[in-house]
Amino acid sequence: LTEQALALLDKAAVQELLPSGLYNHQITMSQALHTIHRPPPTINLDEFDEGKHPAQIRLIMEELLAQNLSMLAVRSKGQQDIALPLAPCDKLKKQLLAQLPFSPTNAQARVVKEIEADLEKPHPMMRLVQGDVGSGKTLVAALAAVRAIEHGYQVALMAPTELLAEQHAINFANWFEAMDIQVGWLAGKLKGKAKETELARIASGEAQMIVGTHALFQEHVEFHHLALVIIDEQHRFGVHQRLELREKGAKQGAYPHQLIMTATPIPRTLAMTAYADLETSVIDELPPGRTPIQTVAIPDTKRDDIVERVRNACLNEGKQAYWVCTLIDESEVLEAQAAADTAE
Repeated sequence: LTEQALALLDKAAVQELLPSGLYNHQITMSQALHTIHRPPPTINLDEFDEGKHPAQIRLIMEELLAQNLSMLAVRSKGQQDIALPLAPCDKLKKQLLAQLPFSPTNAQARVVKEIEADLEKPHPMMRLVQGDVGSGKTLVAALAAVRAIEHGYQVALMAPTELLAEQHAINFANWFEAMDIQVGWLAGKLKGKAKETELARIASGEAQMIVGTHALFQEHVEFHHLALVIIDEQHRFGVHQRLELREKGAKQGAYPHQLIMTATPIPRTLAMTAYADLETSVIDELPPGRTPIQTVAIPDTKRDDIVERVRNACLNEGKQAYWVCTLIDESEVLEAQAAADTAE
Protein backbone atom coordinates (compact mmCIF):
# COMPACT_ATOMS: atom_id res chain seq x y z
CA LEU A 1 0.00 0.00 0.00
CA THR A 2 2.78 2.44 0.82
CA GLU A 3 4.47 1.70 -2.52
CA GLN A 4 1.21 2.43 -4.35
CA ALA A 5 0.67 5.61 -2.37
CA LEU A 6 4.23 6.82 -3.02
CA ALA A 7 3.85 5.98 -6.73
CA LEU A 8 0.79 8.22 -6.87
CA LEU A 9 2.73 10.86 -4.95
CA ASP A 10 5.48 10.83 -7.59
CA LYS A 11 2.90 11.55 -10.29
CA ALA A 12 1.56 14.58 -8.44
CA ALA A 13 3.19 17.96 -7.91
CA VAL A 14 3.80 18.25 -4.17
CA GLN A 15 3.60 21.90 -3.21
CA GLU A 16 6.65 23.22 -1.39
CA LEU A 17 5.40 25.63 1.27
CA LEU A 18 8.80 26.27 2.85
CA PRO A 19 11.33 28.43 0.96
CA SER A 20 14.53 26.61 0.07
CA GLY A 21 17.54 27.31 2.26
CA LEU A 22 15.41 28.02 5.33
CA TYR A 23 17.64 25.79 7.51
CA ASN A 24 20.62 23.45 7.12
CA HIS A 25 20.16 20.04 5.46
CA GLN A 26 16.68 20.97 4.22
CA ILE A 27 15.05 18.41 1.90
CA THR A 28 11.86 18.56 -0.16
CA MET A 29 8.46 17.43 1.11
CA SER A 30 8.42 14.61 -1.45
CA GLN A 31 11.81 13.34 -0.25
CA ALA A 32 10.65 13.54 3.36
CA LEU A 33 7.49 11.53 2.71
CA HIS A 34 9.43 8.84 0.80
CA THR A 35 11.97 8.53 3.61
CA ILE A 36 9.38 8.44 6.39
CA HIS A 37 7.21 5.78 4.77
CA ARG A 38 9.90 3.71 3.01
CA PRO A 39 13.17 4.34 4.88
CA PRO A 40 16.25 3.06 3.01
CA PRO A 41 18.40 0.29 4.56
CA THR A 42 21.24 2.76 5.10
CA ILE A 43 19.19 5.13 7.28
CA ASN A 44 20.70 6.18 10.61
CA LEU A 45 18.34 4.43 13.04
CA ASP A 46 19.59 6.29 16.11
CA GLU A 47 18.95 9.62 14.40
CA PHE A 48 15.54 8.38 13.27
CA ASP A 49 14.56 7.14 16.75
CA GLU A 50 15.49 10.49 18.28
CA GLY A 51 13.37 12.38 15.75
CA LYS A 52 16.40 14.20 14.35
CA HIS A 53 16.47 12.83 10.80
CA PRO A 54 16.20 15.52 8.07
CA ALA A 55 12.96 13.90 6.83
CA GLN A 56 11.36 14.23 10.25
CA ILE A 57 12.68 17.76 10.72
CA ARG A 58 11.16 18.73 7.35
CA LEU A 59 7.68 17.69 8.50
CA ILE A 60 8.14 19.17 11.97
CA MET A 61 9.24 22.54 10.57
CA GLU A 62 6.19 22.80 8.32
CA GLU A 63 3.81 21.78 11.10
CA LEU A 64 5.29 24.29 13.55
CA LEU A 65 5.22 27.05 10.94
CA ALA A 66 1.57 26.31 10.12
CA GLN A 67 0.70 26.36 13.83
CA ASN A 68 2.50 29.65 14.40
CA LEU A 69 0.97 31.30 11.35
CA SER A 70 -2.53 30.21 12.42
CA MET A 71 -1.98 31.71 15.89
CA LEU A 72 -0.64 34.94 14.38
CA ALA A 73 -3.71 35.03 12.12
CA VAL A 74 -5.94 34.76 15.19
CA ARG A 75 -4.02 37.64 16.80
CA SER A 76 -4.25 39.74 13.64
CA LYS A 77 -8.01 39.18 13.42
CA GLY A 78 -8.41 40.08 17.07
CA GLN A 79 -6.57 43.36 16.52
CA GLN A 80 -9.01 44.23 13.74
CA ASP A 81 -12.04 43.58 15.96
CA ILE A 82 -13.66 46.30 18.03
CA ALA A 83 -13.76 46.33 21.83
CA LEU A 84 -15.09 48.76 24.39
CA PRO A 85 -12.14 50.96 25.46
CA LEU A 86 -12.13 51.22 29.25
CA ALA A 87 -10.72 54.62 30.18
CA PRO A 88 -8.85 55.09 33.49
CA CYS A 89 -11.16 55.22 36.52
CA ASP A 90 -9.71 54.32 39.88
CA LYS A 91 -12.51 54.74 42.42
CA LEU A 92 -13.22 51.00 42.84
CA LYS A 93 -9.55 50.14 42.46
CA LYS A 94 -8.65 52.42 45.39
CA GLN A 95 -11.47 50.94 47.48
CA LEU A 96 -10.26 47.41 46.80
CA LEU A 97 -6.64 48.20 47.62
CA ALA A 98 -7.64 50.09 50.78
CA GLN A 99 -9.32 47.04 52.32
CA LEU A 100 -6.38 44.70 51.70
CA PRO A 101 -4.06 43.91 54.63
CA PHE A 102 -1.09 44.06 52.26
CA SER A 103 0.23 46.06 49.31
CA PRO A 104 0.66 44.61 45.81
CA THR A 105 4.18 43.58 44.89
CA ASN A 106 6.15 45.51 42.28
CA ALA A 107 5.54 42.65 39.83
CA GLN A 108 1.77 42.77 40.41
CA ALA A 109 1.74 46.55 39.95
CA ARG A 110 3.72 46.23 36.71
CA VAL A 111 1.39 43.59 35.26
CA VAL A 112 -1.71 45.59 36.28
CA LYS A 113 -0.32 48.60 34.38
CA GLU A 114 0.19 46.42 31.28
CA ILE A 115 -3.38 45.16 31.53
CA GLU A 116 -4.85 48.63 32.09
CA ALA A 117 -2.98 49.92 29.03
CA ASP A 118 -4.54 47.11 26.98
CA LEU A 119 -8.03 47.82 28.34
CA GLU A 120 -7.84 51.43 27.12
CA LYS A 121 -7.40 50.31 23.51
CA PRO A 122 -10.33 50.02 21.05
CA HIS A 123 -9.54 46.40 20.17
CA PRO A 124 -9.84 43.34 22.44
CA MET A 125 -7.05 42.65 24.90
CA MET A 126 -5.62 39.12 24.57
CA ARG A 127 -3.11 38.84 27.41
CA LEU A 128 -1.64 35.81 29.18
CA VAL A 129 -0.49 36.31 32.78
CA GLN A 130 1.72 33.62 34.25
CA GLY A 131 2.97 33.38 37.79
CA ASP A 132 3.65 30.78 40.46
CA VAL A 133 0.95 29.65 42.86
CA GLY A 134 0.74 32.36 45.50
CA SER A 135 2.17 35.13 43.30
CA GLY A 136 -1.13 37.04 43.38
CA LYS A 137 -2.71 36.45 39.96
CA THR A 138 -6.22 36.57 41.46
CA LEU A 139 -5.67 40.08 42.84
CA VAL A 140 -4.40 41.20 39.43
CA ALA A 141 -7.58 39.77 37.88
CA ALA A 142 -9.72 41.57 40.48
CA LEU A 143 -8.04 44.91 39.74
CA ALA A 144 -8.74 44.40 36.03
CA ALA A 145 -12.34 43.42 36.80
CA VAL A 146 -13.17 46.56 38.80
CA ARG A 147 -12.10 48.72 35.83
CA ALA A 148 -14.81 47.09 33.66
CA ILE A 149 -17.39 47.04 36.47
CA GLU A 150 -16.88 50.75 37.24
CA HIS A 151 -17.73 51.46 33.60
CA GLY A 152 -21.03 49.60 34.10
CA TYR A 153 -20.10 46.36 32.34
CA GLN A 154 -19.97 42.71 33.38
CA VAL A 155 -16.95 40.46 33.95
CA ALA A 156 -16.87 36.66 33.59
CA LEU A 157 -14.24 34.44 35.19
CA MET A 158 -14.02 30.84 33.95
CA ALA A 159 -12.16 28.13 35.88
CA PRO A 160 -11.64 24.49 34.79
CA THR A 161 -13.19 22.82 37.86
CA GLU A 162 -16.18 23.57 40.07
CA LEU A 163 -13.94 23.51 43.16
CA LEU A 164 -11.59 26.17 41.79
CA ALA A 165 -14.50 28.24 40.46
CA GLU A 166 -16.21 28.10 43.86
CA GLN A 167 -13.00 29.24 45.58
CA HIS A 168 -12.78 32.19 43.18
CA ALA A 169 -16.45 33.06 43.79
CA ILE A 170 -15.88 33.13 47.56
CA ASN A 171 -12.72 35.27 47.22
CA PHE A 172 -14.37 37.80 44.93
CA ALA A 173 -17.52 37.94 47.07
CA ASN A 174 -15.39 38.71 50.14
CA TRP A 175 -13.46 41.44 48.30
CA PHE A 176 -16.44 42.99 46.51
CA GLU A 177 -19.11 42.87 49.25
CA ALA A 178 -17.99 46.14 50.84
CA MET A 179 -17.95 47.75 47.38
CA ASP A 180 -21.56 46.69 46.65
CA ILE A 181 -20.50 44.64 43.61
CA GLN A 182 -22.80 41.67 42.98
CA VAL A 183 -21.02 38.34 42.35
CA GLY A 184 -22.80 35.58 40.41
CA TRP A 185 -21.98 31.87 40.36
CA LEU A 186 -22.72 29.40 37.56
CA ALA A 187 -21.63 25.77 37.39
CA GLY A 188 -22.95 22.42 36.19
CA LYS A 189 -24.13 21.37 39.65
CA LEU A 190 -26.47 24.38 39.88
CA LYS A 191 -29.96 23.05 39.10
CA GLY A 192 -33.61 24.03 38.98
CA LYS A 193 -34.81 27.27 40.54
CA ALA A 194 -31.33 28.26 41.73
CA LYS A 195 -29.98 28.02 38.19
CA GLU A 196 -32.92 29.95 36.71
CA THR A 197 -32.41 32.70 39.28
CA GLU A 198 -28.70 32.96 38.49
CA LEU A 199 -29.30 33.03 34.73
CA ALA A 200 -31.84 35.84 35.22
CA ARG A 201 -29.35 37.84 37.32
CA ILE A 202 -26.72 37.45 34.57
CA ALA A 203 -29.12 38.40 31.75
CA SER A 204 -30.43 41.47 33.60
CA GLY A 205 -26.97 42.71 34.56
CA GLU A 206 -27.68 42.43 38.30
CA ALA A 207 -24.74 40.01 38.54
CA GLN A 208 -21.73 42.15 37.69
CA MET A 209 -18.95 39.62 38.34
CA ILE A 210 -19.88 36.13 37.14
CA VAL A 211 -17.71 33.18 38.17
CA GLY A 212 -18.16 29.67 36.79
CA THR A 213 -16.94 26.71 34.78
CA HIS A 214 -17.57 25.67 31.15
CA ALA A 215 -21.23 26.36 31.96
CA LEU A 216 -20.55 30.05 31.24
CA PHE A 217 -20.51 29.57 27.48
CA GLN A 218 -23.50 27.24 27.19
CA GLU A 219 -26.16 28.26 24.71
CA HIS A 220 -28.80 29.36 27.24
CA VAL A 221 -26.44 31.76 29.07
CA GLU A 222 -27.07 35.36 28.04
CA PHE A 223 -24.92 38.20 29.37
CA HIS A 224 -26.29 41.72 29.77
CA HIS A 225 -23.10 43.48 28.66
CA LEU A 226 -19.87 41.52 29.00
CA ALA A 227 -16.69 43.59 28.66
CA LEU A 228 -13.99 41.35 30.19
CA VAL A 229 -13.43 37.59 30.21
CA ILE A 230 -10.91 36.11 32.67
CA ILE A 231 -9.80 32.51 32.14
CA ASP A 232 -7.95 30.69 34.91
CA GLU A 233 -5.58 27.79 34.21
CA GLN A 234 -5.31 28.47 30.47
CA HIS A 235 -3.75 25.07 29.65
CA ARG A 236 -7.04 23.37 30.57
CA PHE A 237 -8.91 25.22 27.82
CA GLY A 238 -8.35 25.22 24.08
CA VAL A 239 -8.25 28.15 21.68
CA HIS A 240 -11.76 27.29 20.45
CA GLN A 241 -13.21 27.43 23.97
CA ARG A 242 -11.65 30.86 24.47
CA LEU A 243 -13.16 32.02 21.20
CA GLU A 244 -16.59 30.59 22.13
CA LEU A 245 -16.71 32.67 25.29
CA ARG A 246 -15.46 35.65 23.31
CA GLU A 247 -18.32 35.25 20.82
CA LYS A 248 -20.76 34.81 23.70
CA GLY A 249 -19.85 38.27 24.93
CA ALA A 250 -20.02 39.99 21.54
CA LYS A 251 -22.60 42.74 21.50
CA GLN A 252 -23.33 45.36 18.87
CA GLY A 253 -20.10 44.53 17.03
CA ALA A 254 -17.86 44.87 20.11
CA TYR A 255 -15.98 41.94 21.66
CA PRO A 256 -14.92 41.52 25.30
CA HIS A 257 -11.32 41.84 26.43
CA GLN A 258 -9.64 38.58 27.50
CA LEU A 259 -7.26 38.01 30.39
CA ILE A 260 -5.80 34.50 30.65
CA MET A 261 -4.02 33.26 33.78
CA THR A 262 -1.81 30.24 34.37
CA ALA A 263 0.51 28.96 37.07
CA THR A 264 2.21 26.65 34.56
CA PRO A 265 5.69 27.97 33.68
CA ILE A 266 5.74 28.58 29.94
CA PRO A 267 9.16 28.82 28.24
CA ARG A 268 9.53 31.86 26.01
CA THR A 269 9.94 29.70 22.89
CA LEU A 270 6.68 27.86 23.66
CA ALA A 271 4.90 31.14 24.34
CA MET A 272 6.01 32.31 20.89
CA THR A 273 4.41 29.26 19.25
CA ALA A 274 1.52 27.71 21.18
CA TYR A 275 0.42 31.11 22.55
CA ALA A 276 1.45 33.33 19.67
CA ASP A 277 -2.03 34.90 19.64
CA LEU A 278 -1.48 36.30 23.14
CA GLU A 279 0.60 39.06 24.68
CA THR A 280 2.38 37.78 27.78
CA SER A 281 3.03 39.15 31.27
CA VAL A 282 4.94 37.44 34.08
CA ILE A 283 4.46 37.93 37.83
CA ASP A 284 7.99 37.02 38.83
CA GLU A 285 7.84 38.04 42.50
CA LEU A 286 6.14 36.42 45.49
CA PRO A 287 4.50 38.53 48.22
CA PRO A 288 6.57 38.84 51.43
CA GLY A 289 6.17 35.95 53.85
CA ARG A 290 5.08 33.40 51.26
CA THR A 291 6.76 30.02 51.64
CA PRO A 292 8.85 29.23 48.53
CA ILE A 293 7.54 26.29 46.50
CA GLN A 294 10.05 23.50 45.97
CA THR A 295 9.45 21.06 43.12
CA VAL A 296 11.33 17.75 43.10
CA ALA A 297 11.06 14.78 40.71
CA ILE A 298 11.58 11.43 42.44
CA PRO A 299 11.70 8.01 40.72
CA ASP A 300 9.03 5.41 41.44
CA THR A 301 11.68 3.22 43.09
CA LYS A 302 11.62 5.70 45.99
CA ARG A 303 7.84 5.40 46.47
CA ASP A 304 8.09 3.61 49.84
CA ASP A 305 10.45 6.30 51.14
CA ILE A 306 8.02 9.02 50.09
CA VAL A 307 5.09 7.23 51.75
CA GLU A 308 7.10 7.04 54.97
CA ARG A 309 7.95 10.76 54.80
CA VAL A 310 4.28 11.62 54.25
CA ARG A 311 3.24 9.39 57.16
CA ASN A 312 5.78 11.06 59.44
CA ALA A 313 4.72 14.57 58.39
CA CYS A 314 1.04 13.80 59.04
CA LEU A 315 1.31 11.76 62.25
CA ASN A 316 4.29 13.30 64.01
CA GLU A 317 4.37 16.88 62.70
CA GLY A 318 0.62 17.51 62.38
CA LYS A 319 0.89 18.55 58.72
CA GLN A 320 -1.37 17.79 55.75
CA ALA A 321 -0.36 16.22 52.44
CA TYR A 322 -2.04 15.98 49.06
CA TRP A 323 -1.34 12.93 46.88
CA VAL A 324 -2.64 13.68 43.39
CA CYS A 325 -3.09 10.84 40.89
CA THR A 326 -3.50 11.02 37.11
CA LEU A 327 -6.61 8.83 37.15
CA ILE A 328 -9.58 8.30 39.45
CA ASP A 329 -10.15 4.65 38.51
CA GLU A 330 -7.91 2.11 36.81
CA SER A 331 -7.59 2.43 33.03
CA GLU A 332 -6.96 -0.27 30.44
CA VAL A 333 -5.36 2.30 28.16
CA LEU A 334 -3.10 4.39 30.41
CA GLU A 335 -0.34 2.96 32.56
CA ALA A 336 -0.82 5.24 35.54
CA GLN A 337 -1.64 4.81 39.20
CA ALA A 338 -5.34 5.39 39.92
CA ALA A 339 -6.51 7.37 42.94
CA ALA A 340 -8.75 4.52 44.11
CA ASP A 341 -5.83 2.05 44.17
CA THR A 342 -3.49 4.54 45.83
CA ALA A 343 -6.01 5.31 48.57
CA GLU A 344 -6.34 1.59 49.36
